[in-house]
Amino acid sequence: MEGKNIPKHKTCQQCKLRKVRCDGRRGICGNCERLRFNCSFQGSRLSSSKPERLRVRQACNRCHSLKVRCSGNLPSCGRCQKKGRECVYSREDNQHSPSSSPPATLAVARSLSDQQCANPSAEDERRKRRKIHDPDSFVEPDSETIQEAFEIYFRHFYPLPGYAFLHRASLYDRFNRGEVDQCLLLSIVALASCLKEDVHPISPEYGTECLKRAEQTILADLSHPSIIRTQALLLVIRCKMWKGDFSSAFALVAILARFAFVLRLNFENPRVCFLAQETRRRLMWAIYMLDTSWAGGLLEFTTCPVDAIHVNIPCHEEKFELDIRQQTQPLLRVNSQSADLGLLAYNVRVAYLRDKVLRHAKGFAAGSSSPHNIVQGIQKLENELELFQNRISSSSAYSVRNLRLRARSTWLPRFIMLHITWHQCHCDLYRCVSSGLEESIPQSTLRQIDSSFITTCQTRCVTHATEIAKIISALLDLKTNLPVLPLEVSIYAYQCMRMILYRSRNYANGYYIDRETIHSYGHSCLEMVKVLARQSPSVRRIESDLESLIANGVQKLPSPEYPPSPPSSSGESTSHPNPRQILSIHSLINHSHFDDDSDRLTLPPDTHSSVPITDLVKSAVSPLIDLNSRPDNLQPSQALCDDVWLNQNNAFEGAWDGPEIELDIVRHSQGQWDGLAAW
Repeated sequence: MEGKNIPKHKTCQQCKLRKVRCDGRRGICGNCERLRFNCSFQGSRLSSSKPERLRVRQACNRCHSLKVRCSGNLPSCGRCQKKGRECVYSREDNQHSPSSSPPATLAVARSLSDQQCANPSAEDERRKRRKIHDPDSFVEPDSETIQEAFEIYFRHFYPLPGYAFLHRASLYDRFNRGEVDQCLLLSIVALASCLKEDVHPISPEYGTECLKRAEQTILADLSHPSIIRTQALLLVIRCKMWKGDFSSAFALVAILARFAFVLRLNFENPRVCFLAQETRRRLMWAIYMLDTSWAGGLLEFTTCPVDAIHVNIPCHEEKFELDIRQQTQPLLRVNSQSADLGLLAYNVRVAYLRDKVLRHAKGFAAGSSSPHNIVQGIQKLENELELFQNRISSSSAYSVRNLRLRARSTWLPRFIMLHITWHQCHCDLYRCVSSGLEESIPQSTLRQIDSSFITTCQTRCVTHATEIAKIISALLDLKTNLPVLPLEVSIYAYQCMRMILYRSRNYANGYYIDRETIHSYGHSCLEMVKVLARQSPSVRRIESDLESLIANGVQKLPSPEYPPSPPSSSGESTSHPNPRQILSIHSLINHSHFDDDSDRLTLPPDTHSSVPITDLVKSAVSPLIDLNSRPDNLQPSQALCDDVWLNQNNAFEGAWDGPEIELDIVRHSQGQWDGLAAW
């Protein structure tokens, strides 16, 4: 008899509304604590009243087919009124149809409908409020807006190598159950608003508000990182870069790297399912590729070194989408048979190679290497690039035929990015031995290198530059709507034309490109940059620089009858006794605007001193170049296990878990982190 008096397990109102299991913990249940919801158990204020009904008795046919919330207004719901569409209610269920409602209910509904016709609807008011930049007036995106943003993300952004870390089915499943962090939703909506408005109905102003809210929410809770927040922060940074806000994005990259390392994304986690493992890998490599874009081969700007990453490269896209377990490979320990790699894995490896090339090339140009080490270093990197090219499968290798076969493929951006980056690696490697460029090695060192080796490197540099121009021309010749491409393509287009024009003005040993061919390459590269500039405001500066480069460069081209003399090796020396910080003209660091306030670090000028304070400041300034200056000589599965696999085998498994360690710097400095010794 006493057992019948035991109180039953209770459910909080939040879990009851969301139709999920509640652990009934007093004070606050586990679900509400994890998702930061207001739990009805808090403060022992257990309400016995029924929760407010959020759904109407019956949705109209259109809202029902879209699976979105319907206001149930008569004669037309709010959503159909906003869209200007005919609103039809099904009359199959007479019990719940509007016609069977009590007369009083119908009268109230008609009265509300008349008021909506006379005054702006709630949805119209929401649209107006989206355009207001007052943070207090921010309106959370509704279900329809979020689903539209999902479609835009997976159609236009997911094919890019740096965005392929969200699992579509898991994301939709979590969203339908109301278990997606609001920061991630806001960042996806903000990113979707970056494209042209004819692609989506999300206004850029509302996207900016979503971006601000997502960033503020993340920065307000830095002490509780999670994988979901890390994904959201990565999208926030990408969105800022897309909009051209590089200064604020620069500082967030360091926070992003800290999140990744404290959550141990750089280590494999065998305790989670395959989908979660692969999502962690893809997120880690996406952060790495972003970091290499910012670092540009410079150690001082590197926040995510490759030596600290101990996870395999991503698997095939089909395996990830369908949750089919695949044994992946490490980044460096490459097997001889690599035909089973996907385009995303190839892009990760070529991004690593370019970062390695830039680090060596800028080290050579800094004047800290001997001529012998420079020659050996270039030859070693040549072999690595050639080995990588030979291991690309025949279906992923570049040819005009393979390009045309992918003309309407979802993965065309990855295919293009792979091969353009591979050629750009050669240009970055060889141009350091081209005299007269900002990134070239000192003239005194260059004179000690065999002239035939220098000529070979210079010829190969312009050869790979023309290959980039040919790929861009072939892409434009497809006569199809170009997909969204990575912003790096615009930088590669500029650099390839820069090297083509440089070698054409200073050709030697019989190397010559005719004017008509250069005009054709320039037109194709400029057309590609214009397409990217219409997609992203951050490319407009590159568009302007490329126009000036082509206009000035073609006019100065020599004729084959009267070639100019090659640069004199006995002329002015460009030796650099101090280390140099070499930034390209379109480096992301150069796009960021930071003020050098070194003059505020000194004492005020002494009225009795004869030395101007400006001279004292100049003598104390670092030999590194000013980030805001522009050098004059720089040219412009496992298989599905059961029917509820999304609940047990999900890409978000463990994504809300915090770091499994305490942020105790003293303990970690003493080697208390398990697993580090194994590497």
